[in-house]
Amino acid sequence: MTQKEYIIERASEMFVANGIKSVRVDDIAQSLGMSKRTLYEMFGDKEELIYLCMSYFLEKQRNDINLIAKDTSTTILEVVLQGFLNMMQYTEVNHRIMNNLQRFYPKVFERIRQESGEVGRTNLRNAIHKCVNEGFFDNKFNMDLAITVLYYTSMGVIARQDFPYPQGVSQHEAFRHIIVCFFRGVATPKGLEVIDNFIAKNGIKI
Repeated sequence: MTQKEYIIERASEMFVANGIKSVRVDDIAQSLGMSKRTLYEMFGDKEELIYLCMSYFLEKQRNDINLIAKDTSTTILEVVLQGFLNMMQYTEVNHRIMNNLQRFYPKVFERIRQESGEVGRTNLRNAIHKCVNEGFFDNKFNMDLAITVLYYTSMGVIARQDFPYPQGVSQHEAFRHIIVCFFRGVATPKGLEVIDNFIAKNGIKI
């Protein structure tokens, strides 16, 4: 790990733990035992440092989700389903971080939002392609349209803390329902068997 990578890792931990607005460059420099001037020379300004830290944090999160999914699944479809379920454990911290970014650093927020969306849609497209190739999904559907609808619907559920769910339905339940219903809609009989087994194994109510 380079010095710059170490600084990004440590600073991202501080931003996530204490809030982006609350953490000053002085605080980061003091924590790392270096001067504020050195940080500015390396990163230019606080906004660039925040951007790099949040990019690192979200990439690490995606890697963690993928690792958890691969450790507990056998087929690519199970990996995809488990990956979506694992996303829910990050909703609270992501909502707080993105709200802070949007409020205090809107340019960084928009940059992160666009780049994260591109990565998310690309990863989802690759996963669905693999499911089609392995016979879990039918190939007779508009994949680009389906990916767009699924991505923005699922991200909307995650991002909206004030969404008016039906009485007795939690955010997690709504998210699981949307994901499972979508995949059942494009699944082959082989895929439906995997999905039904996954539902039973994880106690998901549909």
